[in-house]
Amino acid sequence: MIEPRLHRLLSGLERVHRRTRLRWLLMAWWGCIAVVIPVLRLTLPAVEPMRVTAFVLIAGLLGTWVIRLWERRRKDDFELLVLRLEREHPELRPLLSTALEQKPDPQSGEWNFLQTRVVREVLRHPKQRQVQRRLESQSRWANFGNLAALGVVIAIAWFTPAAAEKTATHRLRFIESVAVEPGDVEVEKGSSIVVTIEFERNPPAGATLVIKGEAAEKKIPLERHLADPVFGTSLREINESATYQIEYGEKSTREYSIKVFEFPALVRADAELSFPQYTGQTNKSIPDTLRISAVEGSRLDYALQLNKPVSEARLVSKDSTIPLNIGSNGIVTLDAFVLTNSAKFSLHLRDAEGRTNRRSAEFVFQALPNRSPELKLTFPRGDQRISRLQELRLEGEVADDFGLLKYGIGYGVAGDEPRLFELGAGAAANEKRPLQQLIDVEKLGVEVDQVLSYFVWADDYGPGGEPRRTYSDMFFAEVRPFEEIFRPDQSGGGEEQGQQGQEGGGGGGQATRLTELQKQIVIATWKMQREKGGASGALAQP
Repeated sequence: MIEPRLHRLLSGLERVHRRTRLRWLLMAWWGCIAVVIPVLRLTLPAVEPMRVTAFVLIAGLLGTWVIRLWERRRKDDFELLVLRLEREHPELRPLLSTALEQKPDPQSGEWNFLQTRVVREVLRHPKQRQVQRRLESQSRWANFGNLAALGVVIAIAWFTPAAAEKTATHRLRFIESVAVEPGDVEVEKGSSIVVTIEFERNPPAGATLVIKGEAAEKKIPLERHLADPVFGTSLREINESATYQIEYGEKSTREYSIKVFEFPALVRADAELSFPQYTGQTNKSIPDTLRISAVEGSRLDYALQLNKPVSEARLVSKDSTIPLNIGSNGIVTLDAFVLTNSAKFSLHLRDAEGRTNRRSAEFVFQALPNRSPELKLTFPRGDQRISRLQELRLEGEVADDFGLLKYGIGYGVAGDEPRLFELGAGAAANEKRPLQQLIDVEKLGVEVDQVLSYFVWADDYGPGGEPRRTYSDMFFAEVRPFEEIFRPDQSGGGEEQGQQGQEGGGGGGQATRLTELQKQIVIATWKMQREKGGASGALAQP
């Protein structure tokens, strides 16, 4: 039994010592692993280097676990610890050993005065702190060495596969005295490669290339030029992965692999167009097309068949990017895309290996505008002068690219709200409908010099499917006196006639200015109403 205070001191030092020993052992173990990895790669050239690395790393982790378990199960050995401390610090030799050898009284279990004093001397010894700091410093250095050894192993495993393959190839070449090109290779589907074998000494009389594909095995004699120690042949249009080896005499090389890959590419593009309901058009399927033309608001569904599955697919234009939905079996889709404006898109593809499409398919989306109705007033043409007793006949023509809901003529006296008269409804797409209206000016109660405005209007569906009203330009009919006297301008007339002419001209000019002012007011009001959504007025029949 050890005195409790001495036991606590030695237990703390033992823990630091054990931790230090464990780290040194792990450092040595990872150092061995760092040496084993390149050695195995050189001695096992036929095995893939990354498999060798993975196997060794797994063995390293297993060994680390075993070393930690073994160290954890070791019991505290204070005598060995004391011997080591006395070797490193001779000044503690008599004191530390004496304190460790002390035993309590068998009868009472108490420590006598001298034994307690010896333990106290050990605990108060000036070297005691120095010993503890030294052990902790050794533990830190051991930890640094362990981490450095582990870093070396990771560096070797990460940065040397290519060097190991090259070294293994040279070693295989030394063993077999031959060099095979291109060895293990990846080629694009449909391309060709040249396979050669070079002998360093004593070339054979002939050599044969043996290719093993998925379906069959094929043998091709290799050609040799004169005394050249190189035999070779060309493989054209490689369309599937295979393995090959070269037989010469009674020997043969190891098997090499030919892996075939494809760049992602578009094979077929099928489109489905769903037109807005107001157009009355039937939904349409367009097989294998890259150009889409439809009215704005139409919904486009695209199914793109690719030559292989991809991890990323998108349509890219100058201003936007549209991600595509990736399905199975190399199919990507564009779902419920609404055509709002015209644009050109390029197809960008990327497969799981990071390869992108070499040829970019160009898609053209053309959104046709939903034009406003065509409104035309065919009679009368331009502004008119009418009397209060006259009947004004209005004739016009309306049409729309997707049909009209209703249409008619509107008129009103300047300063009053215009009245709208519905003259027809339900016109088909691009159907021209004539319209006419007879206005009894006398019933309107207009006065001389007042202005009557008239126009054509029509309702159709807007781009969003909502009803839309459109108005034609506004024309005016100026109410003139029932009887008008026109006098020619006679130069050189009397002073009285000149004064009368000036007075008449002044009155006529003032009326003309008033009429023009009314027209300007009506036109300005009309523009404001059209900007707000059209003139308001109850539909009525004359």
